[in-house]
Amino acid sequence: MRKLAVPIDVCGRCVNRFGEKLCGDRIEIVRNEAGVTAILADGLGGGAKAAILASLAVKMMSAMLARGEPIEEIAGMIVRSQPAGDGATADYSAFTILQVTSGGAVFVSQTGTPDVVFLRRGKPVGLEPVRKTVEGRIIRSGVSGAGEVDTMVAVGSGLLRAGADRELREGWTLKQISAYMANAWTPRVTAEKLVRLLLAAGGSLSRGKPKDDFSALVFRMHRSNRQDVGEHGL
Repeated sequence: MRKLAVPIDVCGRCVNRFGEKLCGDRIEIVRNEAGVTAILADGLGGGAKAAILASLAVKMMSAMLARGEPIEEIAGMIVRSQPAGDGATADYSAFTILQVTSGGAVFVSQTGTPDVVFLRRGKPVGLEPVRKTVEGRIIRSGVSGAGEVDTMVAVGSGLLRAGADRELREGWTLKQISAYMANAWTPRVTAEKLVRLLLAAGGSLSRGKPKDDFSALVFRMHRSNRQDVGEHGL
C-alpha cells in the first residue's frame, strides 16, 4: 500500500440509544492505495429502522469507494437514491464522508450531519463548505490541505442531544463539542482517546441513558513529514 504523505490515526465508535439493542448510527473505515476514508451514517430515528437505513447507506458508499468514485459524487448518488425531502416521514440516512488521500489532501462531503470540527494545532478553525442542493437536501463539500489540519472530528446528530432537558436545556452544541475537543487536544493524543473522551462526556451529560444514538469519528494528523496542499471550499 502506498505510504500516506501525512500519516494519520483514525478511530470511530457508536453507542446505542438507551434501551435499544440496535444502533441507528454506523461507522466504516476504508484504507486503500487512495488513502483513508471514513463513513459516518446516521439513520433517522432509532432502533431497527434507523439501523437498516444506516447499514444500507454504508454498504452503498463502500461499494462506490471500491470502484474509485470521488466522495462528492458518492454523496450525490446516495442522496438521489433516497426519498426526497427532510420531512419526518421520509426514510433516509444522513452521513459524513471524510477522506485523507495518499497525496495529503482532505476531502469532506456530508448531508444532514453536524459540520466536521477542524482543529489546527488544537485550535478550532472556522471553514466554510461549498453547498449544493440535490433532491431537496443540502450537500456540504470541501477540500483542505492535510498539512494545515491536525485533527478532524465528526459526530452524528444524536450527540448534539446529549444533556437535553437536563444539564443542557438545548443539548450539547457543536460549538461546545469543538471547545471540548480543543481542550482535550495535545500533540500526542490519539484518535481513540479523543473518541472515548467525547462519547464518555456525552454519556455523562445524559446520565448514562442517552435518548439517541451517539457516534464519534476522529482523524488525527501526525506532525511529522507534512506536505502542504492548497486549501479551498471547506
